[in-house]
Amino acid sequence: MLLLLIRDLYSIPEHLVKEALDYSQASKAYTSDRHDFHPGGLSGKQKKMFEGKLGEKIFKMYLIENNINYAEDVSSHEEADEYDFLLPNEMKIDVKTRTQDFHIRTLEMVEQYKRRPKDIYISVRLYPGNNTGSIIGWFSSKDMLKINKIENHGYLDNYVMYDRDLKPIESLYESILINFVEPKS
Repeated sequence: MLLLLIRDLYSIPEHLVKEALDYSQASKAYTSDRHDFHPGGLSGKQKKMFEGKLGEKIFKMYLIENNINYAEDVSSHEEADEYDFLLPNEMKIDVKTRTQDFHIRTLEMVEQYKRRPKDIYISVRLYPGNNTGSIIGWFSSKDMLKINKIENHGYLDNYVMYDRDLKPIESLYESILINFVEPKS
């Protein structure tokens, strides 16, 4: 029987923080203005990219600690990525990061989904002041399309998944990820 490890709070190690920072600094000039609904110009873009990359590192830690086989996105910082993580069965995973307690929904731009659809979305809560965070839950693209809730708050249309619609991360492991666990050596 495999034992699933889920932390209440992940503390991102310094080498992963550095990876996220390096990527965000290199990519800030290439981040699309269409995705920039945060104030602050290039420095605001870099901050949001850094926070998003830290959220990805939290999920990466979960994958590593549970010996789950995956590929991490290695696309250039000059281009939009096709996924954050790729499973051996070609399922694409996208990590969505939030940084505030009042954030109660996970968004995927309709336009982004149509151009670069993902199979699985992971919602992560990052505490950027101390580089820690937790995994809130997950949903599939099928779940998102079935609920089909679209909101627009002055920016582009977004599919919306409220926290009550998210599945616990344990169910992702039990239904999909368990198939990609590598035996411990």
